[in-house]
Parts: sequence; structure tokens; C-alpha cells
Amino acid sequence: MKVFPGVCLVSGLLAVSSSLTFALPRFAARTGARCESCHVNPSGGEMRQAFGVRYGREELPVPTWSQDFEMEDFTNLIGNVLGIGADMRTLYYSRPSSHGFFQMQGDLYVNLRLAKKVSLFLNKGLYSGFEIFGLLNILPAKGYLKVGKFLPDYGTRLDDHTTFIRTYTGFSPELGRPELTGGEAAISPGPITITGGVYNSVDAYGSSGTGKMAYMGRIEGMFGIADHVNLSLGGNYFGNGTLPSSVVTRIASDVGVNLSPSGSLAENTLMGGFGSFSYHDLTIFGEVDLMQTKAAETTTKGLITYVEADYPVVTGVDLKASYDFYDPDKDVKSGAISRYSGGLEFFPIAGVEVRPLYRWVKRQDVPAEQGEASWSEFQMLVHFYF
Repeated sequence: MKVFPGVCLVSGLLAVSSSLTFALPRFAARTGARCESCHVNPSGGEMRQAFGVRYGREELPVPTWSQDFEMEDFTNLIGNVLGIGADMRTLYYSRPSSHGFFQMQGDLYVNLRLAKKVSLFLNKGLYSGFEIFGLLNILPAKGYLKVGKFLPDYGTRLDDHTTFIRTYTGFSPELGRPELTGGEAAISPGPITITGGVYNSVDAYGSSGTGKMAYMGRIEGMFGIADHVNLSLGGNYFGNGTLPSSVVTRIASDVGVNLSPSGSLAENTLMGGFGSFSYHDLTIFGEVDLMQTKAAETTTKGLITYVEADYPVVTGVDLKASYDFYDPDKDVKSGAISRYSGGLEFFPIAGVEVRPLYRWVKRQDVPAEQGEASWSEFQMLVHFYF
């Protein structure tokens, strides 16, 4: 399949930034801080640490508006043993064939400090899924051990569950629950972080899984190369995983390729790179993944990329542009899908975000019986965070 348009766009963004690689979330890139500086989960996302709470309430919103609603001595800590948090996202969408509201997220977080450097974390989602893990910050070089059921630390942990690097890799809650039971360990010597993990390849109740194990390896670094200039680089591998049937069905629907024609489990191997570049307020980040999927006698090799650029025009308003690309089988000249997005993120007051986006989607060489080759859609996301 043709990947030239995607390569051109990526190259263009690289040229604009003068120096870039591929994706860490923009706040980490902008501040030069690691994920664990803002979040309880060292992989990033979910419940916020004290620094993350302060950054979200003091640095993001419109200053004058936020001051009118300011709560003195705000904290998400109850005593010295309990922390709480939450995220709620409601989406309005308008497409050529449908429109309406969708409750994208409703997560409640609880973090219990059991001892110094030991905690128990629970994330209960709106639907059937959950995360629960014990975290021990006891390894040398600021390292940790994490044991329980959680999302493996592969790729870029974006809050947009519909990005192709999350959806088509199987790591998006949009198509079921991507959490796996297992363990991770990491150390952070200097600016480098090295992580390894082992998990059930398929999670089920009791011992009803497949018995196969999945493995993850990751290395990344965050570097301050000058005043207000930060650069990150990273790479990771996830092997022997299983692509959920819901993802296979989505791929068949979106691009007309069924990765598991026999109905058997699709074994999935991922290898990718990511990075970010931040110059003052301009932040660009992205990710590229090669995906090999085996099912029965069939093996397909796909390509997934994501690039995003963000710029705060004023405090409280970030301009946002992104590009998604997915090619499920590089040996076939049809079926690729591209998505271009543009809009802004508006933080009127502490704890509230409004994100209007316009998106244009194009499928390559789609037969008429499989639907439209291109379409546009509008999205309005309202996010409450604590």
C-alpha cells in the first residue's frame, strides 16, 4: 500500500521543527518532566501526583477565569495514606451517517499508601474494566516494581482512545478492555528509563486463559538540550500478545481486512519508536509501529503512525493538529486509512477542558460495497478531571 502521503506529512513536520523524532504526551515534552512526576502510575495517565494536580490547576486554565473559581489549599490527598482522582469525558460527534453523544470515559482512582515507597492503586472504569496493581519504588536508580492487572507500558499513552496507535494495536479501551495481568520493572539511570514486563497474553477469569505469556521491553530518554528546548527518544517491543476479536472486527469493518479469517486468536507482535521535540511552547511528538499479526496460516505486516503538533496561543487555549495512518497489510495495495485532525483544547477553569475537533478520514482503494472512501466529522469533547 502507498505510504507516501503519510511520509511526506511526517517529513514536513520534521522540517518545521528543525529537529524531531517520534511521541511522548505534550505536557511531558513541554516541561521536560517524566510521566511519574505528574502521575501516580509511572507509565503515565490516570491519577495525578501533587505536581500534576498543581500543573493542571495553575498552568493550564485561563488565569482570570480560574481565579474566580479557585479553591484555597486544594488537594486530592486525604491524610497521608489516601489519594483520590477521577476523569470523565463526554463526546458529541457528528458524521454523515449519524450524530449523538457518547460517554467515552468515567474513571475513579484510589491510591493507598501502605508504607514508604509502597502503594496500592485501583482504577475502576465506567464499564466492566479495571486496573489494580501494587507499586514498589524500591529498585536502584529510581526504579520500581509493578504487579497486578494494568495496561502494558507500550507506546504513547494518549487520552484520545481513537488514535490508530492505540485502537489498531489493541491498547484502546474503545474496543474492550486492554489491561493484562502480569508484572513490570523499570530503572531510570540519569535521563534514561529502561522497562521490562511479562503478562498473560490473554486475560480471563481464574485460570481460563490461554497459558501463553506476552513480553514487553522499552527504553526511552528525556533530554534538556537547551533553555526551553527538550528532546525525547524511545523504542519498545511487545511480543506474543493476542489481538482481541473486537479489534479484528474493527479492522475488517474499517479497512476490509480480516486478520483472523478462521476465527482463531490472532497473535500480535509490535515494534515501534516514539519521541518528542519541544521548543518553548511549540511541541511536536509522534509514534511509528510495525505490527505483525499471525492467525492460522495467515501472516500480515502492518504499519501505524501518529504525529501531533500543539501550540498554546494564549494561556488556556492550545491549537492542535494531528495525523493518523494505518496500513493493515503492506503487501497489498488497498485498505490503508488516513485521518487528519485539527482543532483546539480550551481550559476555561481548573478541572475542565473543552476540545472541539474537525476530522477528515480517507480510505485507500475501497470497493463501493464497503462504503464511503472518505468522509469528515466534527467532535466536541468535554472533560472533567480531578
